[in-house]
Amino acid sequence: MIELPRNLIPAAYPLPGVVERSHARERGLDLVKWLALASMAVDHLRFLIPGHALLAWSFVPGRQAFPLFCLALAANLARRAPGAFGASERRHLGALLLFAVLSEPAHDLMLGNAAKFNILISLAIGWGIAWGCNALQRGPLLLAGLLLAGAAWLHASLTYGMLGVLLPTLCLLALQRGGPWPALATLTVLLANLTPRLSAALLAGEPRDWLIVCACLAALPLGLWLLHAALPTNLRVPAVGRWAYYFYPLHMLAIAAAAWLLRMP
Repeated sequence: MIELPRNLIPAAYPLPGVVERSHARERGLDLVKWLALASMAVDHLRFLIPGHALLAWSFVPGRQAFPLFCLALAANLARRAPGAFGASERRHLGALLLFAVLSEPAHDLMLGNAAKFNILISLAIGWGIAWGCNALQRGPLLLAGLLLAGAAWLHASLTYGMLGVLLPTLCLLALQRGGPWPALATLTVLLANLTPRLSAALLAGEPRDWLIVCACLAALPLGLWLLHAALPTNLRVPAVGRWAYYFYPLHMLAIAAAAWLLRMP
C-alpha cells in the first residue's frame, strides 16, 4: 500500500504512535470490520424463524452493522490522497458493485422477495459520493451529484434511503474534521432507522425499541473509538480481507436454507 506524506494524513484522524500507518491503526480498522460483520450476522438470525419473539431481539445489535460498514469505507478513503483512483480504489469499488449484483438473489431469498436492494448497493453509491466530495474536483463532484440524483430516484428501493448513501460522506467528514460531524453522522444513523413503526413504538415506551435507538446512537462513537484507541500491543486481530465479500451472500444463503429446513414438517 502507498505510504502517504504526513501532510496528507487528516489532522482529525489521530493515530497512536509516531508513524501514520501504525499496527494499532490497522487493528482498529479490522476491529470495526469484525464488529460490523458480527452485528450483521446476528441481525439476520431473525430470518430463521420470522416473528419469533426471541430472535426478533437480534434486530437490536444489527443496527450497528451498516454505520460501521460506512465508517470502514470512510476510514479507507481517509488513508488515501483526495481524488486518488488507483488500483486499490478500482478493486474496492469493483468488488462492491460485483458482489452487490451477486448478492441480490441471496438477499431476496432470505427476506422473501425484498422490496429494497441489499446494503452493498447503498454502500457502493455512498462510496462514490464520498470519494467525489472528498476529491473536490469538477469531474468527481459531478459524479457525486449524479449519484445523489440517482439515489433520490431510487430512494424507496435503497436500504436506508438517501440518508444511507450520505452516511459514508458524513463519516469521512467526522474522521477528517471532527467538530460537529461525528454528532451529525450519529444523528443520521438514527434518522435512517427511524421508521413510522419505530416512532410509534418509542411513543408507546417499548423497551426493545428504545434499545434500538441506543444501538443506533452507539455505533459510530464505538467505531471511532476503536479507530483512535491505543490498543494493547499483544492484542492480535485477524485481518478482514476480500473473503468478507463472499461471506455476505453465502451467509444469507445459509440462513435461507436453514429457514427452509426449519419450516419443513
